[in-house]
Amino acid sequence: MGSSSRRTSAEDGQESLLPSIDELVAATVRRAAKCVPYYRRRWGERWRAVKSRAELPRLPFLTKEEACRHQRSLLASRMEAFAGVVSSGTQHGDRRPLRVPVTPDELRAAARWAPRAPSRRGPLLEVLSMQHGLPDAPPPPGVLRIPWTFTANAFRLFRELVSRPQAGGWITALLIGAGAIVPLTLHLLENGVSPARTRVRSVGTTGFRLGSRWRGFLADAWEADVYDNFSLSEFATPALECADCGFHHWTWPPVVAEVVDVFSKRPLSRGTGALVMTGLHPFVQAMPLVRYWTGDLVELGPRCRRAKEQGFRFRGRIGQAVLRRGMPGEPLLVSAADVEEFLDGRPEVARLPHPCARLGLVRSAEAGVVKFEVENRREGPMVRVELRFDPRIHPSAAEAVGHGLAKRLLSRSPRLAALEGSREGELEIRLLPPGALQRRWSKF
Repeated sequence: MGSSSRRTSAEDGQESLLPSIDELVAATVRRAAKCVPYYRRRWGERWRAVKSRAELPRLPFLTKEEACRHQRSLLASRMEAFAGVVSSGTQHGDRRPLRVPVTPDELRAAARWAPRAPSRRGPLLEVLSMQHGLPDAPPPPGVLRIPWTFTANAFRLFRELVSRPQAGGWITALLIGAGAIVPLTLHLLENGVSPARTRVRSVGTTGFRLGSRWRGFLADAWEADVYDNFSLSEFATPALECADCGFHHWTWPPVVAEVVDVFSKRPLSRGTGALVMTGLHPFVQAMPLVRYWTGDLVELGPRCRRAKEQGFRFRGRIGQAVLRRGMPGEPLLVSAADVEEFLDGRPEVARLPHPCARLGLVRSAEAGVVKFEVENRREGPMVRVELRFDPRIHPSAAEAVGHGLAKRLLSRSPRLAALEGSREGELEIRLLPPGALQRRWSKF
């Protein structure tokens, strides 16, 4: 995942030779050891042996919990004033966010060496979550940028921009969070505005992964290509879904992404493991995150014919999955992402109302997240699912949900299928009546 060769980019008609990934890694580690108190204290002299990407595993991981505890000592001692701050967000509000500063130097470095964006027939509308802040730097030419908030004004502004020509022409593409595109599309439809009658023909989503049901719905509603992009708020670089291999590839600025076994922490070349990220100097200066343990499970794909590298696919959060030791690259029994993917397409499943529905901005109740829980038990994983009806009154409808979910999970996890019926792999699905699950959800 990544290249060690030199790359060139054209800027103002001139060729600019870029350092190789190995050179960027060496510069990143050297600067972090000399300018960041946390790394200087934790690494000691180990950093001197790291001169390439292949030698990065000689350094320890940095977890989000550690980064949150040591945010001040992770700041570089030599840097300009902040140009902006992004927040990594929290899970159910029980963790402090990691706030990653961005400096003017970082913005200039990314702009200087960034490959030119492919030409489009019209402007791109970028809808950014206020949770992560808006960049201080202006957007590139041909890009309009607006904030996403749960307000009537935000809905009205979005509708105005996509439903009529702007100064730069009709909006032809959207880059938008998955939590925003669903209620915004429902809002248009509920107010008599057909998304298909706009000029938008490409929708790229960020944030959490869209299930196949919503992806198909959005593609039909907009009559557009919908791409599931992968990104982390701690890093500026997104990974885009490849039309050739179906997996994701990292774009710009360059990063180093490792996939390691969840238990042994050894590098993987195939299978499913933990994603570890390193941002590179000079694109990351204020708070370099070196070997950052993202907490995400990803599946490695085949070598892509077009990208000339392996892609990856998101499989869920480690903390929301049931895992077992013993088979490197095959630790996964049940992923909450796989459970949600199936349940999201079933109308029988209860949903937590979307904040936009509670505020009256959309009338549909379908935008809310499905209600379920995954538990890791010694005798095997358990999935609890809340239905919109009492399963004792409609047993055949409930049974269809349970059988369908079990079949899907077994097909998605070779490890679970191999252990099914054994002492540690018996899958149990419990179907519950309305109001049975009371935990908090925060995925919007």
